[in-house]
Amino acid sequence: MKGVAMSFSGAICRVIVLTAAVVCGNDDWKVTCSPSQICALKGSAVQIKCSYTYPSKINNKPTVVEKTFWFTEEMNGNYRDLKKEGSYSNRVDYQCINNACTMNISNLGKSDSNVYKFRFTTNHEFGKYTGLPGVHLSITDPQVQVNITGSTDHNQKRIELTCNNKCQLSHPVSYIWFNDEQKLNVNNQSYLLQTFNATGKYYCAIKGYESFPSPAVYAPNITLLSAIPSGEIAEGTAVTLNCSSDANPTAKYTWYRQNGAHVQKPRSETQRVFSSIQASDSGWYHCEADNDLGRITSRSIYINVLYRPKTCTVSVIPSGKVEEGLPVTLNCSSDANPAAEYTWYKENKILPNGSKQLYYFSAVSSKDRGNYSCKSENQYGHRNSSPRFLDVLYAPKLPSVSITSSGEIVEGSSVTVTCTSDANPAAEYKWYRENGQKCLESKNYLIFNYIESSDSGQYYCTAMNNRGEKTSTRINIDVKYAPRLPAVSLSPSGEIVEGISVTLTCRSDANPAAEYTWYKEGEESPKASEQTFTISDILYEHSGNYYCQVQNKMGRSNSTGSVIVVAGSLNLAVIGTTVFIFLIIIFLFVFFLLRKRRQSIPSPKQGESPNNIEQCQDNLSEPQEDFQYASVRFLKKQKDPVYANFKPAKTGKPNEEEEEEQGVEYATVKFASTTFQR
Repeated sequence: MKGVAMSFSGAICRVIVLTAAVVCGNDDWKVTCSPSQICALKGSAVQIKCSYTYPSKINNKPTVVEKTFWFTEEMNGNYRDLKKEGSYSNRVDYQCINNACTMNISNLGKSDSNVYKFRFTTNHEFGKYTGLPGVHLSITDPQVQVNITGSTDHNQKRIELTCNNKCQLSHPVSYIWFNDEQKLNVNNQSYLLQTFNATGKYYCAIKGYESFPSPAVYAPNITLLSAIPSGEIAEGTAVTLNCSSDANPTAKYTWYRQNGAHVQKPRSETQRVFSSIQASDSGWYHCEADNDLGRITSRSIYINVLYRPKTCTVSVIPSGKVEEGLPVTLNCSSDANPAAEYTWYKENKILPNGSKQLYYFSAVSSKDRGNYSCKSENQYGHRNSSPRFLDVLYAPKLPSVSITSSGEIVEGSSVTVTCTSDANPAAEYKWYRENGQKCLESKNYLIFNYIESSDSGQYYCTAMNNRGEKTSTRINIDVKYAPRLPAVSLSPSGEIVEGISVTLTCRSDANPAAEYTWYKEGEESPKASEQTFTISDILYEHSGNYYCQVQNKMGRSNSTGSVIVVAGSLNLAVIGTTVFIFLIIIFLFVFFLLRKRRQSIPSPKQGESPNNIEQCQDNLSEPQEDFQYASVRFLKKQKDPVYANFKPAKTGKPNEEEEEEQGVEYATVKFASTTFQR
């Protein structure tokens, strides 16, 4: 052990003396320690030597040294003698002869490295002195230094171990090498390792101090990996992976994921920190610890990051448009951890039995067509998919037919008949009339701009696409109209004489069916409320103008007739028959005259149809004939010859303010005969 001699005198000492008392003589306060710095091996012993001087007298009083000791710490003017320190018990010894003191410290340890100061006290009040700055003692042990030479390939590296000692010893030393407490047959300061990742711990010692060897050097071993927190890890939480390994020199750590990718460059920190872990961080992790002597890989640990569903999409299998009757599968795909639970919707309504990822149709039908969506959900949240349209192709279903009109269908009103059918692709339509062979219209609607009574009947439509066709049920169009001009007939048609039964019959076309009322001109009360009016046992006073009134909720119409009762004879019968035949001719003449007059009513312009129907067949309806009316007057018995008189007849009306004026021509026929004598 070597050191530097140090003398503690000069200004400090003189200041202490001067403040204490007057120094007599040339003597001075002084402490000298040699050496001032000492380096010792761990486990060895050391001597620290100091000498001191002091004035022989102070104020003519002889100076007597009362106490000498060493210390390392001072607190509030208190100096603790090392002998009284527990850590130095039985290891410290003082030897003082004359003015020289030696302190012996045995079994040195690393904790003994310190600054040691010598102090002595005298019989004078101020006769106390400490040698400063003290002796620096450093305790060390051998250190193994690892030197790497050669290739960077671990298998070709040259690893040399050197046993270094920081203390400069005064005598040559020998070295001893150990591997796991087994002494190696090597006495050199250096030792060459044969392989990388060599097993065991290597250390050295200085011969004679085998009990105090160097710290061992060795490759990493017993690598442990853990995660904090353990157990379930929710997305967004902070996670720390710890990798620990026993190694000297200190190991550096590299982190890997399962695919072998580096997630962190080699560094001495043993932790991999995720400040806010994400779902993408899930996977298997392991760490690798290495130093100059070797490398070791930890076991793998799985980081399972739990998170709400990330995505949610619906797919159709098979994709595209699907034929009715084929099997179809809907798939709800969602990225979630833990696995999501599913709910299926059609048009935003929950589907029964729709709680699995797949929704299956064994045979898809037209009613399954629509928008489908799903919801994926776990304890961390949920997500809804966008709707996906399931397009099912199918033939038209049974068409439904509807009539668009305000209330009852009245002649002259506008009527639209519509045909609708559920079909995919959309259906094409054709309209037909019952017992008709040609189509009336090639649209899904049939329009009557001005419907007529002749349009009454049953209609149906046909819906068709490239997958089939379907025919609707029949729909009845019942056109309501006011009574047509009534026609009156007389029975019997031959000779009218007193005493016989006469029946007048009134006929008129109307919808709904008309009600009939008979009147005699000049009388307010009705004669009958039936279609026929019978006069039993006709008499002369029954002669007059009779007419019928035809009425329904759509309107009314009147007709008239005149009756004259006369006595009958053979000549009269012959003449009456002739006149009656002539009357029929006149009746037919009036019939055609009135018909021509009705046909003179303005008709639609050329090129227009009363009904706006783009006809795809000829109009098969027959024109409807109008009834004509005649009034017959039967005259009383005359002596004059038989004659016929034709003149317009009066129109009797019970209530002229409510009824329409009708231009009706009446024919009057007079029958004359001889007078019977009684």
